[in-house]
Amino acid sequence: MPPTWDELRDQFPVLERWTYLNTATFGPLPRCAVEAVARHFEARNETASTDFLDWYTRLDGVRAKAAAFLGAEQPDDIAFAPSAGTALSWVLRGLDWRAGDELLSLEDEFPNNIYAPEMLGDSGVKSVRAPGGEDFTPEALFDRISSRTRLILVSAVSYSTGLRPPLARIAEAARAVDALFVVDGTQGVGAIDFDASAVGADVVVVHGYKWMLSPPGAGFVCLRAQARERIRPSVLSWRSHRTWRDVDRLHHGAPELPEEAVRYEGGILNFSGLFAMEAVLDLIASIGKHRLFARTTEIAEATRRTLRDAGGRLAYDDSPWFDSPVVTARFEGIDASELSAELKRRRVLTAARKGALRVSPHCFNNEEDLTVLKTALAEIGTSR
Repeated sequence: MPPTWDELRDQFPVLERWTYLNTATFGPLPRCAVEAVARHFEARNETASTDFLDWYTRLDGVRAKAAAFLGAEQPDDIAFAPSAGTALSWVLRGLDWRAGDELLSLEDEFPNNIYAPEMLGDSGVKSVRAPGGEDFTPEALFDRISSRTRLILVSAVSYSTGLRPPLARIAEAARAVDALFVVDGTQGVGAIDFDASAVGADVVVVHGYKWMLSPPGAGFVCLRAQARERIRPSVLSWRSHRTWRDVDRLHHGAPELPEEAVRYEGGILNFSGLFAMEAVLDLIASIGKHRLFARTTEIAEATRRTLRDAGGRLAYDDSPWFDSPVVTARFEGIDASELSAELKRRRVLTAARKGALRVSPHCFNNEEDLTVLKTALAEIGTSR
């Protein structure tokens, strides 16, 4: 039987001390993830790490679980990455850019997705941005696609506004001009119904420290075969040669790269963090991912009602593109940073981004958490 939602809350000790509504900053670690890390380090002491090749074999199983969860075409499409920024650098530094090429993204993107494109200017690449945030429309994005567009980069969910752009439509537009479509799924994957194959993205980047409820440094990237044909590895290590598992006779000379996405990973991986992520993937499987998505959607809608009742103006109420668990609200005459700080003093964790209060519930949250938030906002006096 899948766990009840009350049983799931027992996995998160942080809920004993905090009303935790801030997964868009950091997802709390469930007990099963912490226990997986402890077991790995205990095993290292027992075996003196003599079985380290078995750790990579186990990660092949994690790779398969991540592929199934994400909706990747095959486990070979999955590479592990220590951060979204690293994975994005694999892509941007691995392409054969030409002067005059254009990279299209959105305003108000996460800084990774602004800084990295801007740094391609030394290769003659032009960074083009369409309106994002509360000014987003698909038409404005599509109007900026040209014959020079080489890559389109967007987040599955905006970190600052909760914007959830129509990814499948963007993928179709990218294919029409033979551009790569890259989705940063770090904000959202783990809580929203996201299927990489259905979306049609060439690359999906997921750092698991937010909605995947995993330690920092545990992430994965889906690189479809057609993307791997265009992106050359920019990190080389002892694992770059296809026979790297034969550690007694490591290859010397130019490496023969594997065809699979593992070719991008580099050397030693974050075993403990990735084993923690495996525990989370197993937990999600026990819940049922679609059941989890439905629960998160339900709690997000209840959060919107709570913020409206407290006097907030929501981007969701003015646009259809903000249906996500990253819920933002503006309160007239109230500084969002000060409001978030006051809520923190009351042990209610939220965030402030770009002048709005950001509340980001996950499936472990419940109506009692929202009652605490509602009471705190009433005591602060947000209805004016």
